[in-house]
Amino acid sequence: MGNYRVSTQDIEGFGAWRLADLSRDMTYCLVPGLGNFGCEFKVNGKDVLVPIPSLSHYAQVRRTGGGNPFLAPWANRIDRDHYFFRGEKYLFNTTLKNLRLDSSGLPTHGLLVFESRWQVVASGANEDGAFVTTHLDFYKYPDLMAQFPFAQTYEVTHRLKGGQLEVVTQVVNVGFSPLPAMMAYHPYFCPGGPREEWTLGIGASTHWILDGRNVATGENEPTSRFLPQAQDFALGKKALDDEFSDLERDADGLGRVWVKGRRQKIEVIYGEGFDFAVVYAPVEKNLICIEPQTGPTNVFNLQHEGKFDGLIVLEPGKTFTARYWIVPSGF
Repeated sequence: MGNYRVSTQDIEGFGAWRLADLSRDMTYCLVPGLGNFGCEFKVNGKDVLVPIPSLSHYAQVRRTGGGNPFLAPWANRIDRDHYFFRGEKYLFNTTLKNLRLDSSGLPTHGLLVFESRWQVVASGANEDGAFVTTHLDFYKYPDLMAQFPFAQTYEVTHRLKGGQLEVVTQVVNVGFSPLPAMMAYHPYFCPGGPREEWTLGIGASTHWILDGRNVATGENEPTSRFLPQAQDFALGKKALDDEFSDLERDADGLGRVWVKGRRQKIEVIYGEGFDFAVVYAPVEKNLICIEPQTGPTNVFNLQHEGKFDGLIVLEPGKTFTARYWIVPSGF
C-alpha cells in the first residue's frame, strides 16, 4: 500500500471512509449514507473544505454550507414546479420529503444531497492511490422515480493520489427510453487570510446572465465583459453567484478555476463531462464554492424553450462519465 491508506470509522452513527496520503499528510473523508458527502479534506491538519458543525447537525438542518455535496439529477434551481423533456411535462410532487425548495420556492439541488441509500462497492489502497467507489440504483426507489422518472444508476469513485483528489462519476441509463442527465458538485472552500485579499482565476470565456432568482435566462456575454481580469481577479468586497462556460482547456483537455489566499491555493480542474462552472462567493461569509456542473442551471427547461441545445441525453444502455480534481497547495 506504500504511502496510501483507506480506513473506515463511525462518526456520530454514520459510516465514513477515510482516504489518506501519508507522505503528504492529506486525508479525505466520505460519508456515503449522507448524500455521498465529502465531509472533510485536510492537508497538514488544515481544512481545504469548509468544515460543517457536525454530521448530525448537517443531517438535521438539511442545508448545505460546507464540505462537498453531490447534486443530481439536476443542480441548483429549476425555474418552476415542473420541467420538460422532449415535449413532455413532468410535475414535481411537493408532498414527498425528498424535494428541497429554495427561498423563492424553486426546486433546488436535486434529490440526492441527503440520500442514505448509497452502497460502497469497492475500496482500497495501492500505487494508484487510496480510493472508495460508491453506487446508487436510483431506479429502484419509487420516491426518487416519482420526481424524476428516468431509470438510471450512479457510480462514483473518489481517489486520493499525488496530492490531489480525483472524483469520477458515471451515470448509466438502465431504462428503455432516453435519459436527460445533469449533475454537479458543490465544494465549499476557504483558502485562508482575509476574504478581501483572495484572488480568483476563472478560465472560461462565457458568462451566463441570471435572473433575480439566480436562474439562467439563456443569455450570455463574454467573461471579459463581466470580469475584465477574470484570470487573476481580486475578490475584494464583490459578491459572486455566477455561472460560466466555454472553459479554456489545455492540450490534455483540462480546464481550470482557482482561488488563492495569502499562502493557500485551491484549484478545481475540469475534465471530461464538466463544462460549466458556478462560482459562489457571498460577501457576508468567508467561503467560496467552485462548482463543476455538466450543464447550465435550469437546463431541462432551457432546452425545451430553445435557449440551450447541449443537454446531455443518454440512449438506453449508454453511460455518461464526468471527472474533476481538487488540487490544494500551500497548506
